[in-house]
Amino acid sequence: KIAENAKSSMGGEFEDYDLEAVVKFAEEISHLYEKRKDLYEYLEKLMKEEAPNLTKLAGVSLGAKLICLAGGLEKLAKLPASTIQVLGAEKALFAHLRLKVDPPKHGVIYNHPLIKNAPKWQRGKIARALACKLAIAARADYLGDDIADELYEKLMKRVEEIRKKYPKPPKKKKVKKKFKKKKEKRFKKKREKK
Repeated sequence: KIAENAKSSMGGEFEDYDLEAVVKFAEEISHLYEKRKDLYEYLEKLMKEEAPNLTKLAGVSLGAKLICLAGGLEKLAKLPASTIQVLGAEKALFAHLRLKVDPPKHGVIYNHPLIKNAPKWQRGKIARALACKLAIAARADYLGDDIADELYEKLMKRVEEIRKKYPKPPKKKKVKKKFKKKKEKRFKKKREKK
């Protein structure tokens, strides 16, 4: 009986107070979506005024995150492209420096569609190209120049070059066992210390 009822039933009866709670919750969610939309529109307007080149290349949200992580547009404009590339990946960068693990290829710029949708073996190269153009865009925004279209065209051209040059993943290099064992011993020692 229970199995048959479960197939045809839509659940228990809804009392008025149950329905009231669900409606209030739905209204709150709707209100949050409206607030989010308003904030995004405000941010979009602000970014288009203050950093149009960066907005054209990175988008509204990513451009704002980069400015925030750098500490302002002026500081972002002063950063080299290599630093812009790994903004937001500080933890991984310091792990690389301390523990000699692989360095991060990208930070928050990973959220850019060109990088996110690219195959894994192309991401680092595309991230480098994007970071270079973002550095130029930030400097142009700081100085008040409008070169967004030109930068975007150059970026897309470079991305196409990368896609044509590296259509397949590179062959994996064999790691020498001796080196691998040393690395494992080093990590074991560090784990034991903790």
